[in-house]
Amino acid sequence: MATMVCERCKNEIFKNEKCSYCNRVICFNCVKSSGRFNKTTRLVICKDCWSNMKRRSAFKNARTEVRSVEAQ
Repeated sequence: MATMVCERCKNEIFKNEKCSYCNRVICFNCVKSSGRFNKTTRLVICKDCWSNMKRRSAFKNARTEVRSVEAQ
């Protein structure tokens, strides 16, 4: 089984998550929050995106289209 490296903290990971807002592959320690948007879509936000208020509000409103939110 191939191991990967977290793009945020550079630690070796065996099971990864992908941030829904910056599209980085992160470990479970770097995940700030996650939740189900509907039965098939899972939203994950990393700790760096959590500090960005526009991305955080997009996560709390369960939106995936962050680029349109940041443009406003």
